Amino acid sequence: MIKQLRKRFILVMMLSLVIVFALLIAAINIVYSYNERKSIDARLEMIYNNGGSFPDGKQMRDGAQAEGEPRPKDSLDAGEPSNAAAPGEDEHSGTLGSAITPDTRFETSFFFVSVNADGSIADINHNYTASVTEDQIRQYATQILSGDDEYGAIGTFRYRVYGNPDGTYSIVAINCYQQIRQGRLLLLGSLSVGAAAVLLVYILVLLMSRRVTRPVEESVRKQRQFITNAGHELKTPITIISANLDVLQMQNTENKWLDSIRNQTRRLSALVKNLLELAKLQESGDSEIRADFNLSETVDEVTQSFQVYSETTGQTLDASIQSGIQMKGVREDFYKLVSILLDNAFKYSNNAAPIRLRLAKQRKITLSVYNTCDNISPKEVSHLFERFYRADESRSRETGGSGIGLSMAQAITEKYKGKISAVSEDGKSITFTAVF
Repeated sequence: MIKQLRKRFILVMMLSLVIVFALLIAAINIVYSYNERKSIDARLEMIYNNGGSFPDGKQMRDGAQAEGEPRPKDSLDAGEPSNAAAPGEDEHSGTLGSAITPDTRFETSFFFVSVNADGSIADINHNYTASVTEDQIRQYATQILSGDDEYGAIGTFRYRVYGNPDGTYSIVAINCYQQIRQGRLLLLGSLSVGAAAVLLVYILVLLMSRRVTRPVEESVRKQRQFITNAGHELKTPITIISANLDVLQMQNTENKWLDSIRNQTRRLSALVKNLLELAKLQESGDSEIRADFNLSETVDEVTQSFQVYSETTGQTLDASIQSGIQMKGVREDFYKLVSILLDNAFKYSNNAAPIRLRLAKQRKITLSVYNTCDNISPKEVSHLFERFYRADESRSRETGGSGIGLSMAQAITEKYKGKISAVSEDGKSITFTAVF
């Protein structure tokens, strides 16, 4: 149980951390991409407004447009003024810090294409780029004009198509290779740093998880120790009471009161025994010596003993056991598991109702026991593996049940990294399934 608690603690912590880092990395890269795109848009607009060339430093200092949103075509037709920087404005200001300075023209690789109203190419200016030839630019321009997008990307270039007042068009395209490369490096770097941070935190959480779960572990240990000590302390007075009853019976003083005391003593003795076995199951672990054994033969042996018992109760036991199934563990544990499930089935099934046991192996070993029962609700099914829980109190008193058996079955199953479940589809029958 403590190991499962530690695993859940580590899982929750690491999942939360991964989500936080993922959001942080996404935010950093989104902001970078947005910033670069705004900077490219500003340069596209600047080149177009300057007639296909980048303004020199003097023009920018004199108030040429340094940065701004691309204008729609109708604003050009209406002759609206461009979003130019006012004289004296800080040349390093810009969207999210993406500055355009007089030195930006030396860092910008672009081409400019003038297109006639009929769609033919009138002129190509590729003096500011050496990464593509004139023929490649012509192919790019033809491909851009054949589409409907006024803004987009082709190769490593980001382009915009502008409509001029005289019906002609202008295509401005900036080479964004460096921005793309830097974006990829930023993504790779942020992912690497995030992965390293997650690994480092995982190591720290792994080391700290022992300290975090230590109070719970100590509480569980004390609880188990109390059950063990109380069980051993109760065994002595129970043994003395049983011995005194034997003496009274030897003196021929039997009566219904002594019989009642003996029945309750036997019941209490069985309860203490089960509690001690449950505590032992929960404390034992990898220190036990486990060996391979034939699980099919073990289940068949238990089934045969209950076949004899079914003849006295009038109930029927239908067993289907796949032969040759091997298991590594303590044979007595599985003998006890099958005995608990079958004993529970015989106690709570309706008279003459069939009880079915199945043992099979495909990818995993599956042991299931089916029996009919009185009306049982889904809420009751979910509590069946709790200690001292009994869905039918009157039936438990008649059969002598203590509510420990299914808890022991669950402890045995979990001891071998398995899972046990109870399912009632119609409320009148129930199937217990253990998977290993």
